[in-house]
Amino acid sequence: MVFSSYVFIFAFLPLTLLGFYLLPRLIASGGKLRYAQNLLLIAASLVFYGYYNVYYLFIIIVSILVNYTLALAMQRCSLRRPALEKLCFILGIAFNIFLIGYFKYYDFFIENINFVFGSSFTLKHLLLPLGISFFTFQQLSFLVSVYKKEEEVENFVSYCIFVLFFPQLVAGPIVLYSEMIPQFNDESRSRFDSDNMASGVYMFCIGLFKKAVIADTLALFVDNGFAQDSLGLAAAWAASLSYTLQIYFDFSGYSDMAIGLGRMFNIDIPYNFLSPYKSESFSELWRRWHITLGRALSTYIYIPLGGSRRGRARTFFNTFLTFLVSGLWHGAAWTFVLWGSIHGLFVALEKTFPRLREKLPRWLRIACTFILVNALWVLFRAESFSQAAMVYRGMLSFSSLGLSQIASLALDNSFDFPTSVDIAYLFSLLAVLLFVVFRCRNSRQRLENFSCTGKSLAFCLFLFCFSVLHLSRESIFIYFNF
Repeated sequence: MVFSSYVFIFAFLPLTLLGFYLLPRLIASGGKLRYAQNLLLIAASLVFYGYYNVYYLFIIIVSILVNYTLALAMQRCSLRRPALEKLCFILGIAFNIFLIGYFKYYDFFIENINFVFGSSFTLKHLLLPLGISFFTFQQLSFLVSVYKKEEEVENFVSYCIFVLFFPQLVAGPIVLYSEMIPQFNDESRSRFDSDNMASGVYMFCIGLFKKAVIADTLALFVDNGFAQDSLGLAAAWAASLSYTLQIYFDFSGYSDMAIGLGRMFNIDIPYNFLSPYKSESFSELWRRWHITLGRALSTYIYIPLGGSRRGRARTFFNTFLTFLVSGLWHGAAWTFVLWGSIHGLFVALEKTFPRLREKLPRWLRIACTFILVNALWVLFRAESFSQAAMVYRGMLSFSSLGLSQIASLALDNSFDFPTSVDIAYLFSLLAVLLFVVFRCRNSRQRLENFSCTGKSLAFCLFLFCFSVLHLSRESIFIYFNF
């Protein structure tokens, strides 16, 4: 089930909210009330996750059972049987790596083995379970925290709600046990809070508009552009900028909706985006983009490798390796590996030679960073190196402007406008969205300044109605693939 769907907005969410806030009228005891509400959210989350494919439920339930059992065993063996504790920890790491490796990387490794050795092993074309990268990483982080004595394993219901809470289940943010479970156990959060509900609806409407209206509109330009055999200069830049904006509005829109949904249930979910395209460097970009993933990679890969404590050469290597893992985490293809590696190279160079970029004016640092990031998103979106090369050739073909090709990017088989209208429409939309990205307040700033007034209500109503009109278009969140 996706947030931007009729069944979620008009059936699943209202029924879940109704059940959640009816329970306080039926159960008087605070402790039992929170327990019952958590059970309801677990049941709802299982319905949410298994809506399109019940097979997914088996995978995530097995994952939860194995990880919880091993975490509990580690905790009980921590003092008297450290060797067994370490064995359980190793088994937990191995299980999670096997789970994500089998479903996400099996075909990738087999394809490369066949290519290198000339073998003919059969590909399985496995169906990738929704959000497997997210809930596996989340549980891996929990196992590490238990092993390091930073977390304590509580009851099974608490662990289930930590993993399954549907707003952040399939595409993050990647949350920590310590920042979520105290909220789910807090009795003061069991009652209806009008301020939280209002701000939650506000954030959800902003995210829904970002996703259903902006990102899904840009998806048309992107799909048409990357499907071409060749692109002129204007069309190539239009396609690449469209994807740069699409992935931002898609993923940040999802994160906004997740934060809004959490607020509706009196749960604070961490922010995942803070105006990333305003960054002056790649290092700053990754402090603003997918913040919770960056936190996890830093905590569980970069710092254990030694971070920046062992000299420039080791810092360079640790940074590069961390981003290499990030690229592979995003997808099972060499394009993702190269994408992550180049990002790692830029971040490593910035850490190694921090004074080089400081000589440039701020606006130029932002512009250079954005142009490079935009170019790298082409590699992220492309289905192959040859497709990426086709777009790159177009972006550098200064002898062929190819304005007329813009019409092919805006073609949706519904309306047939003159070429001049398509050109004006596409470039006007991109210009407006770039202005929004660079000059307007981000969602966090808007939420911090939110007050429930007639003006904000009208704003929400406009965003919601306009978004609902776009829900009939077939779409899916980009990061569901990762």
